[in-house]
Amino acid sequence: MTLNEQIAFFYYDKLYSTRQVAKELNISTSAVAKVLNEQYTGCRNRSAACNLRTTNDYRTKLSTSQLGDSNNQRKLSSEEVIEIREQYEEMIKSNTKLQSQIILAKSFGVKRPTISDIVLKRTWKHI
Repeated sequence: MTLNEQIAFFYYDKLYSTRQVAKELNISTSAVAKVLNEQYTGCRNRSAACNLRTTNDYRTKLSTSQLGDSNNQRKLSSEEVIEIREQYEEMIKSNTKLQSQIILAKSFGVKRPTISDIVLKRTWKHI
């Protein structure tokens, strides 16, 4: 399969974005757009691209692909989350829950509600 055919396959059949195609094939997004516009029916317009990102399949895929350490917006690692939970269990024996969360938040550089969500397993549920 040629590079142009691979671009078309990922873009039209697998419904990848131009960025995803470029990353998959290790080329620039402008090169992907150029091939699509010159040799195929072109790139999707903005509303069509938005419609692809609002389907249940896309949301499910995104929620499973962005878990824990694979989320590029995360502030903590899996090891730190485990450490927070262990330290919290020890700290609540001598401090209140709120005091323990405040201390942990300062030591890990996050806000107190983040610590609360971690220890209550609202976030990082998979660990």
